[in-house]
Amino acid sequence: MSILIVTDSASDIEQGELRGVRVLPMTVTIDGTPYRDGLDLTKDEFYRLLKRSEMPPATSLISPFMFQETFDEIEAAGDEAIVITISSELSGTYQSAKAVAEGRKGISVIDSLQVTAPQKLLVLRALQLVLLGLTRDEIVRELEEEKQRIVVYAAVDTLEYLLKGGRITKSSALIGGVIGIKPILTLQDGKLIPIGKAHGSKKSHEFLNHKVREVGGIDFAMPYAVGYSGASMSNLKKYLDSNKEILSTVPHSPDIVQIGSAVGTHAGPGAVLVTFFKKAGEPAD
Repeated sequence: MSILIVTDSASDIEQGELRGVRVLPMTVTIDGTPYRDGLDLTKDEFYRLLKRSEMPPATSLISPFMFQETFDEIEAAGDEAIVITISSELSGTYQSAKAVAEGRKGISVIDSLQVTAPQKLLVLRALQLVLLGLTRDEIVRELEEEKQRIVVYAAVDTLEYLLKGGRITKSSALIGGVIGIKPILTLQDGKLIPIGKAHGSKKSHEFLNHKVREVGGIDFAMPYAVGYSGASMSNLKKYLDSNKEILSTVPHSPDIVQIGSAVGTHAGPGAVLVTFFKKAGEPAD
């Protein structure tokens, strides 16, 4: 009997990327056309369509039917599963999975309270615990505690898509664009919220570095990652080059995640993200 990890494509894990992980595709609708995220639509293709789209793309939750098919197959093989979903504050996917898992003894469902790269971190941590030989119940207990230590900060390069999605006003976007304001976002209690702003890309990257230090630094015994939105990694490379001290003592390079539709719809191309587990015992940010 194996313990499988099931997640959704909002984690930005590619199909077939991680052994022992099943990625269920969410549906992304752009200008009236639905696409299965990661199957019908790559991330590069998403950003090409995003630039031409008049309305913000819409992402649909994973249907109960898709979860039912997946759970039936896992149970028929005699296996167990831990389902790690996008934040319940951003999608109904958690509720959908929870309803279908009701009464199934071998299926556990966890609300990651995250999306994109930090959601992937929780999946990577689950895989580590599977390899350590923990039972499904033990892994779930660990993940429920450890997910509270996940931190994410993202610097947005353009205000255009926050404006399209109604996250900021037109006047704010116009003023911010003129003076080069870069919003800084985080996930708090499962919600995507702004926590600051910086003038220009260099200052925004310094802000990210400051926030990493502020929470006590990175627990390098756990998974950690950096991310970028759009088809180009140029802004991420600038961030890594200007903040080499953050990664100067790391045991291995961070995982690099291309941010997909769930966050890319609002951030647009050019965003830079850093996410990690803060050290145990550090105060909440």
